[in-house]
Amino acid sequence: MLKNHFTEAAGSRAREGVPQVAVIITDGKSHDNVKEAADAVKGSGITLYAIGIKDAELAELSEIASDPDDQFVYNVADFAALTGISQNILQVLCTKVEEATRQVVQVPQVCRKASVADIVFLVDGSTSIGDTNFQKVKNFLYTFVESLDIGREKVRVGLAQYSDTANQEFLMNEYANKTAVLEQIQKLQYRQGDTYTGKALEFIRDVYFTEDAGSRAQEGVPQIAIVLTDGESTDQVRVPAGELRKKDISVYVIGINTAGYEELKEIANKPTAKFLYNIENFDALNELSDRFLQTVCSTVQTQMLGIFPRFADVVFLVDGSTSMGASNFQQIKLFILRIINKLKVGISQHRIGLAQFSGDTQTEFLLNTYETKAQVVNHIQNHFKFRGGAQRTGQALEYLRLSFFNKSAGSRISQGYTQIAVVITSSKSEDSVQKASKTIKVEGVKVISVGLMNSVRSELEIMATIPHVYQLNSLQSLGQVSQEVIGIIQSRQALLGLSRAPAACRSATLADIVFLVDESGSIGNQNFQQIRNFIRSTVDSLDVDPKKVRVGVVLYSDTPKVEFYLNTFSQKADILQYIKTLPYRGGGTNTGAAINFLKNNVFTKSAGSRMTQGVQQIAVVITDGVSQDNVSSPAASLRRAGVKIFAVGIQNASPTELKQIASHPSRAYVYTVGSYLKLSSLEGTLQKLICNDIISLAFAVPNQKHALKQGCVETEQADIYFLIDGSGSIYPQDFLDMKKFINDMVRMFRIGSDSVRIGVVQYSVSPRVEFMVAQYTTRKGLETAVKNIQQLGGGTNTGHALTSMNKLFRTAASSRQTKVPQFLISITDGKSQDQVMEAARDLRGEDVSIYAIGVRDADETELLVISGSPEKTFFVYNFDSLNIIKNEVVRDICSQEACKTMEADIMFLIDSSGSIQREDYDKMKMFMESMVEKSAIGVGKVQVGVLQFSDSPKEEFQLNRFSDKARLRQLINDLQQIGGGTLTGKALTFASQYFDSSRGGRSHVKQYLIVVTDGEAQDAVAKPALTLRDKGITVYAIGVLNANNSQLLEIGGSQDKVYSVANFDDLKYLEKTILFEICSPANDCKRNEVADLIFLVDGSSSIDPEQFKSMQNFMMSVVNSSEVGEKKVRFGAVLYSDSPEEMFLLNQYYTKAEVRNAISKMKVKGGDTYTANALHFTRDRFTQAYGGRKISQVPQILMVITDGEATDRIALPAMSRAMREEGISIYGVGVANANKQELEEMVGGKEKVFYVDNYQALEELHKNISKVLCNESIPICENQQADIVMLIDGSQSISQEDFKVMQQFMKEVASGFKIGKEGIRIGVAQFSTKPQKEFYLNELYSIVAIKDKIDSIKQVKQTTHIGGALKFIQSYFQPSTGSRKSQSIPQNLLVITDGHSQDLVDEAADALRNENIDIFAIGVGHINSFELLQIAGKPEHMFTVKNFKELENIKKRIVRSICDQSDKPSQACTVDVAVGFDISKRSRFQGLFSGQQKLQVYLPEIMQKISSMATISCTTGSQIVMHLGFQITTDAGQVIFESKFDKYNEDIINKLIALQTKEATYLNAAFLQSFLTKFNKESRAKAKVLIVFSDGLDDVVERLEIESDNLRREGIHALLTVVLEGSINADELYSIEFGRGFGYKLPLTIGMQNVASSIFKELVNSVLWRFKEKMSGSLKPENPLEGELTCTVCLDIFRDPYLLPCGHNLCWVCVRDLKQQGGRGKFSCPDCRQKWRPDLRLQKNYKLANIAEDYRKRSRSAKQDAVVLCDICPGQTDAVKTCLKCEVSMCPDHVKPHLERLAFRDHPLTEPLKDIQKRKCPEHDEMLKYYCTEKMEYVCSACTIEGNHAEHTVKFLKNMEEGIEESSAGRESFYKRISLVHVCLLIFSVITLIALIAGLGFYIHSRSEERHIVLALQNSMSMLHKEISALPSQLKDLHSGLEDLLSELEELRKNISTGPEKSSAGRLSFHKRTSLVLACLWVISLIAGLGL
Repeated sequence: MLKNHFTEAAGSRAREGVPQVAVIITDGKSHDNVKEAADAVKGSGITLYAIGIKDAELAELSEIASDPDDQFVYNVADFAALTGISQNILQVLCTKVEEATRQVVQVPQVCRKASVADIVFLVDGSTSIGDTNFQKVKNFLYTFVESLDIGREKVRVGLAQYSDTANQEFLMNEYANKTAVLEQIQKLQYRQGDTYTGKALEFIRDVYFTEDAGSRAQEGVPQIAIVLTDGESTDQVRVPAGELRKKDISVYVIGINTAGYEELKEIANKPTAKFLYNIENFDALNELSDRFLQTVCSTVQTQMLGIFPRFADVVFLVDGSTSMGASNFQQIKLFILRIINKLKVGISQHRIGLAQFSGDTQTEFLLNTYETKAQVVNHIQNHFKFRGGAQRTGQALEYLRLSFFNKSAGSRISQGYTQIAVVITSSKSEDSVQKASKTIKVEGVKVISVGLMNSVRSELEIMATIPHVYQLNSLQSLGQVSQEVIGIIQSRQALLGLSRAPAACRSATLADIVFLVDESGSIGNQNFQQIRNFIRSTVDSLDVDPKKVRVGVVLYSDTPKVEFYLNTFSQKADILQYIKTLPYRGGGTNTGAAINFLKNNVFTKSAGSRMTQGVQQIAVVITDGVSQDNVSSPAASLRRAGVKIFAVGIQNASPTELKQIASHPSRAYVYTVGSYLKLSSLEGTLQKLICNDIISLAFAVPNQKHALKQGCVETEQADIYFLIDGSGSIYPQDFLDMKKFINDMVRMFRIGSDSVRIGVVQYSVSPRVEFMVAQYTTRKGLETAVKNIQQLGGGTNTGHALTSMNKLFRTAASSRQTKVPQFLISITDGKSQDQVMEAARDLRGEDVSIYAIGVRDADETELLVISGSPEKTFFVYNFDSLNIIKNEVVRDICSQEACKTMEADIMFLIDSSGSIQREDYDKMKMFMESMVEKSAIGVGKVQVGVLQFSDSPKEEFQLNRFSDKARLRQLINDLQQIGGGTLTGKALTFASQYFDSSRGGRSHVKQYLIVVTDGEAQDAVAKPALTLRDKGITVYAIGVLNANNSQLLEIGGSQDKVYSVANFDDLKYLEKTILFEICSPANDCKRNEVADLIFLVDGSSSIDPEQFKSMQNFMMSVVNSSEVGEKKVRFGAVLYSDSPEEMFLLNQYYTKAEVRNAISKMKVKGGDTYTANALHFTRDRFTQAYGGRKISQVPQILMVITDGEATDRIALPAMSRAMREEGISIYGVGVANANKQELEEMVGGKEKVFYVDNYQALEELHKNISKVLCNESIPICENQQADIVMLIDGSQSISQEDFKVMQQFMKEVASGFKIGKEGIRIGVAQFSTKPQKEFYLNELYSIVAIKDKIDSIKQVKQTTHIGGALKFIQSYFQPSTGSRKSQSIPQNLLVITDGHSQDLVDEAADALRNENIDIFAIGVGHINSFELLQIAGKPEHMFTVKNFKELENIKKRIVRSICDQSDKPSQACTVDVAVGFDISKRSRFQGLFSGQQKLQVYLPEIMQKISSMATISCTTGSQIVMHLGFQITTDAGQVIFESKFDKYNEDIINKLIALQTKEATYLNAAFLQSFLTKFNKESRAKAKVLIVFSDGLDDVVERLEIESDNLRREGIHALLTVVLEGSINADELYSIEFGRGFGYKLPLTIGMQNVASSIFKELVNSVLWRFKEKMSGSLKPENPLEGELTCTVCLDIFRDPYLLPCGHNLCWVCVRDLKQQGGRGKFSCPDCRQKWRPDLRLQKNYKLANIAEDYRKRSRSAKQDAVVLCDICPGQTDAVKTCLKCEVSMCPDHVKPHLERLAFRDHPLTEPLKDIQKRKCPEHDEMLKYYCTEKMEYVCSACTIEGNHAEHTVKFLKNMEEGIEESSAGRESFYKRISLVHVCLLIFSVITLIALIAGLGFYIHSRSEERHIVLALQNSMSMLHKEISALPSQLKDLHSGLEDLLSELEELRKNISTGPEKSSAGRLSFHKRTSLVLACLWVISLIAGLGL
């Protein structure tokens, strides 16, 4: 009946809430058990009536019927009596149905599915409520309960009231129907008293939420507590509330008229918005009722899904082999029965299946064989017999999968029921279990393995779904195991937590992870429960904590919705509890919009993202279908923002779409499962991969990148061309990604004319040379050129472009003296429209290596045709992924040189245990074979050996056994798997001996052990691995699948030597990475970079010519290992015997070829060995006169090469000591008969002496000496200025010896910089328990003084408190202590520590970074690496070494990292806008914006408009970085609400609008002071603006003006006010404003038209003025004169300027408006804030007015000449762009289609052109970029490749223009100087005249009788006044003349395209006019002189 009738298919309407009733009529006792079946019917919500006739048994009827019996059980004597009871039954039945219907109708639709819950109300009954309000509380409770489906098996309700004490009103199991509960609520008595909420919370925990009180928590029923209170608690609530949440109780809080909002937050669950309701008064309870009911019912419904189905399909697979034995088999039967008896077994409950296996497998019964528990038990007890035989567990598992877990066998897998296999085995299987185990688990079956005494743990682990593994020591343990198995089956097992998570997750302790989860309609409730479980399990495996791993969840369908942010929760338990209640809403699938939402709203600082602190950002996208919108662009945007994306696809998800979403490579970031049940099989894998990724990206990847860059040093010379697709199918952002890829590649090489050269060719229909390889010889020049490349647009003719490259490579080769490697890197996003095969083959035939990179729609087959090799072919799904494959391309390019001289001993130690499948073992062999194939195998090169291990290790062959590559590969191919356990530690100990010389090892070469394993070691690995590493052996640990990351780290020793892969297929992707590191060890110094090195070579008679040749070869080897150049390593040589002779000087040769050539010409002199005399001679050769650079701190090195004792030995010690004291480092190289003691005496120690027995060995010696030299030749930082502070650990964990090593390291790092007061400054502080000052930045300005001071530092020797030290060190970065950050000089902090900090470091480090201080962190020894990352802020600034001695290996890297920060983002265009609100005219306890309807409506629009400023470009060419920060304060300035400066976030605006507070807000002095604090604490932006929304001033105006002035003085650039509704004295607000332009004329009000645009305009004017950019209506002063003539109010050129008494000028209209705004009060000068009375009489500044009017006229004329009008507009609208393809100029409106539509993407845009044809080639219709020097005309790029100019010499037009501009600039400078002389003469004439007349006047005054002289004097004064009055006019004419000159120069530059002849004519005319102007100037001077 239950299966066939009460189903939706059969017509049941249970889902609609229709009552379900069954009437059973029987006349006798049943032949089977009825209880279980009846319980199942009643448990499904069906009411059962039982009618018994005649012999029916009353007890059985009672079992069948619902309770109580008197209502549902009827018993009659015979069938005739049925008529008598029919009416009675009908009446009862109708009454019950009517009652049920009434109750269902009473239950709102939203709560009908929320039918099972335990709810406890905890009601505040304290005195502060009052009788009236308490009645309102009762009404609320009544309304709420009336809407619930109350019943014993439905919703249970309990009620407690509290005040001083907590009182039990009624428990949840006291009243079973709604009527009774409602009656009790009506009877509730008001108790009164104080408010002890904490005690009350404890009370309901201990009394109500217990099984005795009716709680059904054990059954998984949702547990809910609803707290209603009106005041703050007298006791603390945090702990008791936390205890409730620990019991999985959802706590809702309704706060009424209470101030203790923070306390309410402590009580309620999170997120607060869902669980906390703070209302203004008790009347609001009525309004809250419906909303609150909906929230609670939604939570209940969600949690119910976690209960149903509670059942599973369970199959027991029992070992029946002989090894089990009959007696043990009997115990196993009891074990199974014990489990079954505890379960609800039945066809609608848990289904049970049973199989027995031995040699074969036999079905005992299927899942649908039996319908009742009794039948199952009966079979096991009576029919389950022991068989005996062999043991083939693998075969049995496969049989189980095929025979049991399918629909025909009764499996309900398709309905979402959990599938469980309990495998019980006695010993190791005779067949392999790996494949079968893997397959059955992939199908979604959870496997529990139970092994008896002789079982093998590793085999149990292979079979089980980890961690469900049970290996028994004795059969007595079966009882305990049965309980755990029952828990797993009932899904009641506790979450495993971090301790049982993958080992990697215990190490991955720092990340921000957001789950983006599809909740669309295609999923369904049941499947969504599987997603909840999956997320919950994944989160449980992480180290979740606000300071460690943060987690957020966003659900999406049609639209995304945040469930909780990264900073919502502080407790992991709260997150896990909330995930259980994640709602499921259904809808569409807009994945793209959801991903975009993540970027804009979730991965932001305000939402808890710590991206700016260097914390990794990870998104896990889970979806089950195809998105209805585009996912590619949003996903690329999110990845560009620095977020790694994992994509999990279920069922119908699109693999292609998942790859577009996920990060690259897709094999590591995309995972798919066929059904929701299979999600559980993915849990462990995904957890491990996420955690491995966190660790790898933080620690391994930066080191690998550094190793790669260092390895590329070996690639000294190469020519690289990029051939990039510029067709129309590539979006602008994608083109930027491509340019970024090129520049990233540029940074990997050493760029120079004699080093690596790079060129770029862009193509579409035809190719265009952007620049050739010889054009730019510096990295900076290349980067700028790449950034300036403009996209072509058009088709995709890749073949044509490849053909054009031949000539370019031939040209490049001809410009080199020797042949160098040539590379072509081709990038395209589509299939070529022409043939590529022949062109590519021709290029490769010319020895050009081609790398073909395809993106998105590129044809992978075509890519292979282009490259000619799979290893040179790359494909990515999005352009942003180019950044990831960059390293692969670079590694392949650099490997050719780095691996040329490869020498190494490589030993493989491979796991051969039984856990590895045969096909995986073969993949491991292929991995080794490939490594051998790629290595330079041979004597003196690479040796390879192989060892295997399982329970014991086994030698396959030693290192020196074979030197033949083919033989080695054959031997590896023949390897046989051992099988067994995994004793890795034992194998490591065994491997150690194989690196000894007796086993073929070579101590003089690098030695490597590569360990490959797939499981957890069963013995300790740390100690044997350390022993290997201490021998100098580098150990690589490669873990596959189930390998333990912690053990891998113990084996490898550092994270960069650990590799984790998901499967054995991925081993092949590690080959090149590992081999490159072997070719080029990371910590090895590669090249002597900067030094002055002189060879002092013994040329005495004891050396014959052949031996001297060995000396020359040695010297050349040293030269070859150096970077030779004028600014790099300089070489000199002195040959000596009886007397020294100079061979060449330090400043003589600057290339390797020249130096090598000079060395080769040296000849033996013959004679004795006067070494001391030679030292004296050489000493002078280090001086500046001979090319020495000691003054620039360049290391001075002398290398003495001799084969005998010095003839003048007596003088040697003094002479050598004198040289060393002068800073010259001496190295002694002795051969054959050289005296070692003498050499040691000469160099000052043993470490710089190198001795060999013969000359042949001398040639090999350079390998040893080069490393020592390399470490000494520290590169000198070319940065002219920087402040560097070293913060060193002085704790007791550092030995005295290590502290001295650290001091030496500090001195050597300091030596890498040019120290000086105006150059590099250094400061040092030490820390331990407390920090202490050593010396500030402004104390020492010489390297000698700094080194001496470092030597004098005394170690503190206490504990380690880095956080406190970081706070202390802020004092070093102040002007008073020598910091120059105010001058924008780079600020750097270098932290060195060896331990874990005992205080927190993240906030202190972040505060320093906010001050724009770059932090570099060095960790020594076993250190908390994530803590180091928090200090440094990004992986690239973090360095780790194993011990203090290894600091030597990173000193160059430190200097280079501090010196070279080219990637540091510009701070020039950052804007922080703080927003404050003053709404003091409102009632308390209202929402903040109560009564401000317009503000609520317009605020989101205003903030969005403000944030759009980020799309505007500023002067640096980069976009403005716009951040918003909000703050609300009390009248005392205390913060109520705050958000950090971050990108626009809609959620913050919503929180603001919803904010409720009883605190009043006032615009007073404290208000403005609080914002100054906010800016000082958080903002480092270049422009800072405060916007205040206010309803009027709340303080004395004068006091606010003082604070306003203080804000301006402290660097705030503008204060804008917006007047709100109901404002009082709004006109006073303007008095505190500053930094506005038009705002002084137009007050901003919330009700004004287009308020958002108006505020935006004012903000743009304020901000862009700071950036000096003319944009969006703001005016950029084009020259100083324009700035002086600009009114500070209207920002326009003065019109009718009037002079204020303070000396500032304003337009008359602006003055008038200011007076009107001031009313009767005073008005302020906008420049100086001085106040003036409105009746003040002002005078017009006529002179300024004349100058301004004249300037305006000339400016207008110039603009008219230059303006280009829009060709589309009918009016006179200025154009902003010209399309070179459409050949039209367009205004901002008409250019939009070109910017937005795909059809126009191939249309190149340029600045407006009047005559476009002058800029285009008439033959090819392309832009002119070159100048042909032979035909003297301008040509395009096509002309240079295939036109008439293909063989001609061409120059870049840019270079030609630069030359002309330089010439013009020189002339302009000359004329300016001439003009200046004339101005001086004029002024001098006037001054002299004044002085003469003054003296004459004095004389005449003394002779007053001569009145005619006085009259003459008066006439002279009058004439003088006229002349002085005419002076401005003369100056104006002069200025006009200069303007004309500049215009002529500009015109000359523009006319360059008319040819050299016209240009010459122009210059002649120009000079004539210039001479005329000069003549006029001289005449003016002469007249002035004559007047004098």
